[in-house]
Amino acid sequence: MATQDDPELERWVDDRLATLVPDEEGQPDVDHGLAQLEARRAQEAKRRPIGTWLVGAAAAVWIGAMVVTLGPWPGSEPAPEDRAVSTDATRPAPRGAPAEDAPSPARRFRESALTQISERPDAPHFTLPDMDGGNAMLADYTGRVLLLNFWATWCRPCKVEMPWFVDFEERFGGDGFAVVGVSLDAPGWDIVRPFLEREPLNYRIALADTPERLAPFGETYVLPKTWLIDRKGRIAAEHIGLVDFDSIEGQIRELLSE
Repeated sequence: MATQDDPELERWVDDRLATLVPDEEGQPDVDHGLAQLEARRAQEAKRRPIGTWLVGAAAAVWIGAMVVTLGPWPGSEPAPEDRAVSTDATRPAPRGAPAEDAPSPARRFRESALTQISERPDAPHFTLPDMDGGNAMLADYTGRVLLLNFWATWCRPCKVEMPWFVDFEERFGGDGFAVVGVSLDAPGWDIVRPFLEREPLNYRIALADTPERLAPFGETYVLPKTWLIDRKGRIAAEHIGLVDFDSIEGQIRELLSE
């Protein structure tokens, strides 16, 4: 993001944004990042354009609103509700819910198109305990399109997506589609079950509350994370952070038509 006006400071901004460290609760330390930028901006005020600082600050705020970064092990210390990272929805609530003001185009997050069929990697085989006492496995969804969502009870962007996934399950479930939510909360069901009692969902919930259970899915540093898996068990799309409703709905429809 270097510019002709100020390449040195732009490189410094990029370095700082790339190394924002989550605090002890697993939340992005946006305030600390902005403080660093502001201090540097004050030193350079006499010879640097203000637009440079504004670009860096906007990027840091956007990161904090769309995703929640994880510490060494996700969910070990659930963040209190009043301190969790908040987010704005990128889509009005599903059918039957009151419509909200549409966000500006700058706040919408568009994902790329589906991966070409020939280039899709196989989804990892997994076996995870589900909320009904059974085991959720990739093999359960052979021949179906699967939305696999990684989430946690303390992740506010994750909660924004949940009504959308409920809507997808309801509308597309009869067409060979399913949603599985994989909770990364620790200590597991002691936290997840009370949450589901307060916020009932119509799709399956499984648990990856240990590094061993999460290992098949690779490194997971950011929540929410969502995979779309095609009918042959291949990963067709990956969404990091809050999904865009229109984009992921279009991808689901496309996969169902393959």
